[in-house]
Amino acid sequence: MATPSSHGSWAPLPSTDSFSKFFECWITEQSRDLATLRAAEAAVPATPEADLRRLVDQVVAHYENYYRTKAAAAADDVLRMFSPSWTSTTENLFLWCGGWRPTAALHLLYTKSGMKLESQLPAFLNGASLEPNLGDLSAEQLHAADQLQRRTIKREREIEDAAASVQEALMTEKMVELAGGGGMDAEGMEQEMQTKADGMKQVLEMADALRLETVREVVALLRPAQAVHFLLAAAELHLAVHYFGKRKDGHVAATPPPLE
Repeated sequence: MATPSSHGSWAPLPSTDSFSKFFECWITEQSRDLATLRAAEAAVPATPEADLRRLVDQVVAHYENYYRTKAAAAADDVLRMFSPSWTSTTENLFLWCGGWRPTAALHLLYTKSGMKLESQLPAFLNGASLEPNLGDLSAEQLHAADQLQRRTIKREREIEDAAASVQEALMTEKMVELAGGGGMDAEGMEQEMQTKADGMKQVLEMADALRLETVREVVALLRPAQAVHFLLAAAELHLAVHYFGKRKDGHVAATPPPLE
């Protein structure tokens, strides 16, 4: 099992068995981040912008560490990364190339922005200023988000094409020969399937890199207070779906830890 460093991060682990334990640590860490983000959002007087930026950088660093650890585990056994036992069947239903679809971050940004703007609109129409959250995205920020979404969609399609190529390679003449003739060439099959697994490892690497890059770029186009709201919404949604799925799978005791 991983152990926290002096900065609270978790050291990379070499196996998927260890990654399963690390994932529980990651869920706990994300719960702590959620509590800290909520406290910063609700602080009166408002949390200084420099402190908000440090908090945002800290949370993004936790995402970076998560994907470093995941890459180390995938190098040991990529197969389980595409059918993880540490997530619920509900979460697995929405998996895209071993994780969440990167454009989901943009959809979350737009959804949360619309909800915040709608809640503030009556007061705004009466002359009040919009609060410094996702409801006051500027035209420049919306344009940057739109451009990011277009680039991300293009990259997603490239990754999907790469995944399709690996999956279609299961039907090559070589594979048919190994599987036919009244018996199976076990050694030859092992070699060929390892090649396919290596191909899917590359797909996972590309997908995880895009997931992390998208989080970074969304945060970069936001002001610190807005970034706090975005990361808070992302943590709330992820944890809610995770614990809902665990309870749905029969883990009755699967309830979120109390926020500190």
